Amino acid sequence: MPSELPASALYSSPSLGRLWQKVHLACSPFILRRSVRKLYERPIPILRRHLAGIPYHWIALGCADGQKESLLAGKLPPPASFHAADTNLSLARRAAARLKGTRKSCGRINLNAQLPLFHQPFSQRRLFTLFGVLPNLPPFPLLHRLSQTMRKGDLLLLSANLAPGESSLAGARKVLPQYDNPLTRQWLESAVRGFRPHLSPGRLVFGVFPDPRQKSLARIEARWISGRRVKVVLASRRPTPRQVEAWIQRARLRKIGRFLEPRQEEGIWLVTR
Repeated sequence: MPSELPASALYSSPSLGRLWQKVHLACSPFILRRSVRKLYERPIPILRRHLAGIPYHWIALGCADGQKESLLAGKLPPPASFHAADTNLSLARRAAARLKGTRKSCGRINLNAQLPLFHQPFSQRRLFTLFGVLPNLPPFPLLHRLSQTMRKGDLLLLSANLAPGESSLAGARKVLPQYDNPLTRQWLESAVRGFRPHLSPGRLVFGVFPDPRQKSLARIEARWISGRRVKVVLASRRPTPRQVEAWIQRARLRKIGRFLEPRQEEGIWLVTR
């Protein structure tokens, strides 16, 4: 397997955060399709039932600028506190500013490492959100770390970019054109130029490959080809709904609800410990 850039290398600086945001605004199905935006509102009735009359703390993991979280915020009971956590601190600050509330905070987080405990009173529930992150990191280890961080009664609302159909590999090939476009290339090539140690001159090539940890799971990869040297710059996993639910079960989390958009290219799960 070729070596990989750490996922944080794509978002770590303010300039890369701005380039990512351009890609998101121009190419993301969340922006381009109303059905995907409506998907993020479908869990609201269940969340309201679980959070009604109970002080809770909202921890938005990998939140970027908080655009997806903002679809929930106005329709949920106000949290006792809101914490925005992202690799890119400037984006996390923007997320904290976007959402209403008196007790707000933000910070940088490494979702590839052991997660902080996010101390709040044991008598109060915590709502974790994890939107748009699962494709970019090894999914089961991340869910396992989250499960260890969560307490009994905590809630986790997570999204996954999916491969439509029964086969992850065949479904990923259908959505490959969503990735290979000029704005995404500009963003990823800027990340390559800023990476240390420097990579040799090369070219960016997109394709679909089996995930090294789970051969039935597809990864859409952008690879930096320099002679015989290959570096994976971006790896976006596209699981089927069945694969996501297998990870949830293995992480000892319990599914409360599942919501899929009509094309089954994106899904949201509400789970608890």
